[in-house]
Amino acid sequence: MHVQKLNLMRTAADLGRRVHIKVTTTYSRLADKRWEHDWQRQLMRATAAVTFIGLTINSAHADGLADMVGHTADQGDSIKTNLGRLFSAVGFGGAGYGGYNWWRKGKEGEQSQIKAFQIVGPLLGGMALGATGVFLVKAGETIGVSGSSQGQLPN
Repeated sequence: MHVQKLNLMRTAADLGRRVHIKVTTTYSRLADKRWEHDWQRQLMRATAAVTFIGLTINSAHADGLADMVGHTADQGDSIKTNLGRLFSAVGFGGAGYGGYNWWRKGKEGEQSQIKAFQIVGPLLGGMALGATGVFLVKAGETIGVSGSSQGQLPN
């Protein structure tokens, strides 16, 4: 008689799958169910409003609403600069890939399977991304305005 071995990993995985399916179906049925009473909808909205107000006031109360907007502007500038660096790096990589295809095309000669767009596409895309990245990094720093004094009114 053939005796089947008990595989604990398979048993645990099957049990986990069954529990996941049961929980998913149960909560899907609850989500599809409409609110039976109006007070349930009002309670849900009230708790969402209290949570939102609590999160907003906690950050705005510490330094004031104007300071919170200032921090948001600083984060936007930081994102702009970091995204510019990322675009420059990806653009350099894309242009490098186009150059590598160009080198391979020249090396293999007539037997090469590389099409012209596989050379020109990455080169143009890399140049566009690189130029966008440089523009994002250098935007706002015009002649005579340093990055630290940008946006401040003159005395």
